[in-house]
Amino acid sequence: MDEIGQGYLRLALRLDQHFQGFVDAYFGPASLKHEVLAEGLRPLVELREDAAQLQAAVQAAGYDAQREDFLARQVQAMLAVIRNLSGDPLDFGREVELYFDITPEMVDEATFELAHAEIDGLLPGRGSLVDRMNVWKKQMELEAANVLPVFERALEETRHRTRGLFELPASEDLSLDLVEDQPWSAYNWYLGKYRSRIDINTDLPLRANSAVPLLAHEAYPGHHTEHALKEHYLYERGGRTEHAVQLLLAPECVLSEGIADSGQDLIFDDATLIAFLQDELYPLAGLVNADAERDVAMMHATDRLRAVSGNGALLLHRDHRSPQEVQQYLEHYGLRTSEEATHTLRFIQNPLFRSYIFNYSVGRRLVAPLLEGEDAAANFRRLLSEPFTPTQVRRWVEASTAG
Repeated sequence: MDEIGQGYLRLALRLDQHFQGFVDAYFGPASLKHEVLAEGLRPLVELREDAAQLQAAVQAAGYDAQREDFLARQVQAMLAVIRNLSGDPLDFGREVELYFDITPEMVDEATFELAHAEIDGLLPGRGSLVDRMNVWKKQMELEAANVLPVFERALEETRHRTRGLFELPASEDLSLDLVEDQPWSAYNWYLGKYRSRIDINTDLPLRANSAVPLLAHEAYPGHHTEHALKEHYLYERGGRTEHAVQLLLAPECVLSEGIADSGQDLIFDDATLIAFLQDELYPLAGLVNADAERDVAMMHATDRLRAVSGNGALLLHRDHRSPQEVQQYLEHYGLRTSEEATHTLRFIQNPLFRSYIFNYSVGRRLVAPLLEGEDAAANFRRLLSEPFTPTQVRRWVEASTAG
């Protein structure tokens, strides 16, 4: 391991002792982690000095521009976390900028109202739109005995389609587990050596129409695929020690969520997805009268409500609106049940996730121009295997548009 890479791993592991969960995954040398844990809690003032020295070392190392920018912005995010933990907190907008290399902005509610109008046309009938939405969701709910069979079949299909586009390490594998009492709906725990464990939260009802998007996001070609390929190409083959750890509050997360949220559209066109749902997944789920064509249209329409949660975070943390007001906002513009809105509110109140929420909608918008046309698969492959930052992707998009 190079000295800068070791310093990066040590800083990340030491910071995780102050802010548990900051390190999302570690699969570097066990001896280094054991050494860091054995030394005890390192004061934050010393971590700030360590980070500043690491920044200077990165700038002087002579790395290629992509690697230097990645490391510099990742360390900048660590410095921002240290500042927030040290009693001199950043304002919310600046926190998001320094953590993730993006600028949080309110999305115009007109965007959500257009989605509401589209959903209104897809779910005709009497009653309010929220009531009709809830009836549709209820129809999609899986009985407990059907959850794992449906999700495992969706996993099998997304994996098959992903392997048709990208060469994955032969030993890659993952498992599915059902959990409860978590702030998220699902989570990919990357274990290293090309393995993941995906936890699916059962606090809210699980629905048949969510199986493919969830597994495309968490597994193929989303998080698991990205982590396995970056471990393979950057850490194992490239010798880049910094990629033996994944951080939860850093610019890499924006691209990770953008990749994950775009994955389903890369491996399925609408017609193929409709056929898979109607012919295989819905019968397995026991849904004999479901309309897959309508449900795929609903997926696209509800995707346009993804940014409602980010607006809620800005209202809560930047504008200091009450949790009750934010709850109502999430219910109204997100067309969510009270239980769903409460779950989202819990997520954006969590210190680990309150600014993370922007990575989903912003990440997807960021990579979207690169995933159109004949270069989509090649560009996706680069995103899966190279250490981009949001700034680098913005430049890539500008260059491709100018060309």
